[in-house]
Amino acid sequence: MLFPTFAHCFIDLVKRGHTEHARELYATYHADHMRLYGTDLAALSALSEPEHVLEDPIARKFLDNKASLRLTQYSFDLLVKFLHAQNLISMLSILNSHMCVEVVNGDPSPFEDEADGAVILTGRTPEAQRKFNSIKGRWGLVDSCLEIERLRQFRKDTKEKEKEKAAKAREEAKKSKKAKKDAAKETEEAEGAGEGDAEMEDAPPKKKEADYPVAMLENPPNVIKGRVPIPQIDFDAREVAIEDLRWRIKLSKDVLPTIAFFTFTHAHGLLCCADATGDVCNVAGGFSDSVVRVWHLDQPGEGEMPKDRDSKTARSIPMTEFVGHSAPVHQVTFSPCGKFLLTASRDCQVRVWSMELKICLCAYEGHMYPVWDVQWSPFGHYFATASHDRCVRVYAMDTPFPIRMFVGHLSNVDCVAWHPNANYVASGSADRTLRLWDLSDGECVRVFAGHAAGVRSIVFSPDGRTVASGADDGRVCIWDLTRATCVANLKGHVGPVYSMDYAGGGGLLVSGGADDTVRVWDATVPDSTDTEEPDPDQMAEAKPTTTAVGVIKRIPLETFPTKNTPVFKVKFSRRNLCLAMGARRSSK
Repeated sequence: MLFPTFAHCFIDLVKRGHTEHARELYATYHADHMRLYGTDLAALSALSEPEHVLEDPIARKFLDNKASLRLTQYSFDLLVKFLHAQNLISMLSILNSHMCVEVVNGDPSPFEDEADGAVILTGRTPEAQRKFNSIKGRWGLVDSCLEIERLRQFRKDTKEKEKEKAAKAREEAKKSKKAKKDAAKETEEAEGAGEGDAEMEDAPPKKKEADYPVAMLENPPNVIKGRVPIPQIDFDAREVAIEDLRWRIKLSKDVLPTIAFFTFTHAHGLLCCADATGDVCNVAGGFSDSVVRVWHLDQPGEGEMPKDRDSKTARSIPMTEFVGHSAPVHQVTFSPCGKFLLTASRDCQVRVWSMELKICLCAYEGHMYPVWDVQWSPFGHYFATASHDRCVRVYAMDTPFPIRMFVGHLSNVDCVAWHPNANYVASGSADRTLRLWDLSDGECVRVFAGHAAGVRSIVFSPDGRTVASGADDGRVCIWDLTRATCVANLKGHVGPVYSMDYAGGGGLLVSGGADDTVRVWDATVPDSTDTEEPDPDQMAEAKPTTTAVGVIKRIPLETFPTKNTPVFKVKFSRRNLCLAMGARRSSK
């Protein structure tokens, strides 16, 4: 309630022309809301004239929409009595005009600022939280019982329908033959011949199974119910991926990865995000001027490579600019095959670009607020978005409207990630929680609470048993999906963790953040992620952020510092080469 009230007071002062009073209000109270609503505060701070209120999308959405507020009857009565006693008529006006209050039965829950108290942010008690997280899930990799079974069922249903049609056709043919027999009064031989001819003429032609389009069987229209089907991977892309896997380097605690760092010069304050393809042929960057730039490393450029550091001769790398967004681009990500590029922007749009045609194929709408993150599914075709509107949406490339929408976070959603089996999506929010969503029904099946700051980045392990999360306070946590508990606490970063990635094969975790470092962690955890259900008595005794064996605390295996470059993105190539990207700060 406090932040919407603060925002409406600030907007109302600016709208009435009291700019100095609005600035005084902002300077006094903005620090109280910086942790959860930093992005909104940054947008509101730019308002200085009444005209800005009418033009700014954030201000318009505050004015045009009502904030949802859920209070117990006791809390609501105390609030109304306090506002009347203090004669705060303006606050009452904001409450009546811009808030939708839902009064529920029950006792108010206390709020603690400690990590264990963050469970209260989910709206559930710790006991209810543990019961909720005890839902059994399928965390393993994709097998034949998922999408293949759905496809087989569809083929079976199709064959049954064809049999029913054939049976009806035979009955109609028999009736027609009988009528022709009575009318013609031919001999038995002639009747037999006539029956054969009638059967040949009246029976519908049989359609061979091979005549059915393969695409219709694998992705039937208007038949997809339940789990989202896995698209077919391009043959050429599959061959290239298999060849890269053959050359993959096996990494461990004794064999640390090699890091290739891409530094964007003269781009500090302009570069918002970056990504690279799995074969390291293309590197993309999203900039605050709404332009997406892609550098083609596999194409020959003009000039020569420098022989030494003092050489001024350099090779110019071919670059392509994608223009279409009207606001800063906050996320770019290549598809698994490398043929498409997804971009998310502050203009509330998500666009997909063709790397072959160099054009925008489609602009996806649905979000009402800026989109912070977008990620492809492990098999392509589908992608998930995270937005300031506290929602996660799932899209398919062939439709501009979302096919799934996940609602439940209490603040803006900053990051999303796909489970390796493509049946689950994880989201991290400024409300300091992670949520795991089931694509089959759109329900939340896990809530991970324990961070003391907003969750900035998340990534699943290759085996799908654990998920790692990085927060604004620099802490990295590894969560057991089966038991919904924190099994490892990795401390080392002194600033927000912008990006993380697991090495191919698991075992190592690499993270990068605002402290100008790339850190390598031992991501192995005790073998406690069995598919069997945990003991309810044991879960009742354990805290939400601990397991029976306790939380493992680790320090980085190795730290790779940069001179003056925050790390925006870390990513392993298919051959286990660690790619890191960032924009160098200008020297003072």
